[in-house]
Amino acid sequence: MSEDAAWTKPLDIGYEACLPKAGLKVVEHIRFSPDTTDFTPIFNKMEAAKPDVIVTGISHVGVQPTVQWKNQQVPIPMFGISAQALSPSFWGDTNGAAEGVPSLAVATPDVAVTPKTKPFATAFKAKFGTPPAYTGYTAYDEVYIIAEAIQRAGSTDPDKMVAELEKTDFEGTIGKIQFYGKNDEFTHGIKSGPGAVTGLVFQWQNGKQITVWPKAIAEGKLKFPDFVKLSQ
Repeated sequence: MSEDAAWTKPLDIGYEACLPKAGLKVVEHIRFSPDTTDFTPIFNKMEAAKPDVIVTGISHVGVQPTVQWKNQQVPIPMFGISAQALSPSFWGDTNGAAEGVPSLAVATPDVAVTPKTKPFATAFKAKFGTPPAYTGYTAYDEVYIIAEAIQRAGSTDPDKMVAELEKTDFEGTIGKIQFYGKNDEFTHGIKSGPGAVTGLVFQWQNGKQITVWPKAIAEGKLKFPDFVKLSQ
């Protein structure tokens, strides 16, 4: 289930290619307008298809489908990307309907993805009164990455900066950051590898974002509300 937006088009192509390779059968593919206010017909259609899980790609929406998922007692767990769920205010925004909602993220305030993660989150909360959203971690790291590239280049000339940015080897709040080159398949994307950014999966539990994957930094396990019926 993805919102009909530019960012979900490549995401859905990836889902449709990767999910079957992981042994999962896609029984239905739903794209909905970000202006949708009533998700009841969508959830009814899903329940009729009897899937094991709803894999989400949602960002501009999040509160409304989550509240209606809870109010309608949809017995299917939601999983995937829910960008609004990354906000520290999401629990309050949904009046607790977020219980059991997981999402992919790059960091959470209480988990030491690297030694820099928790000190940054603590300092951010002390200054602004709330933990950082996911963009807070990446923006913080990017300031240092760009500043160090300028220092190495001795210039703000764009070509010189790019050449130095390609040499980045930086441990930030979200993991070790290195970039693919301009001729690589994923031009200037973040490289994978030991210590590199993998992301994490958290789940809203009792008002907190509890990291459930990867195992090395997990604070707990997936738990869903009683109305959700798990087939696996």
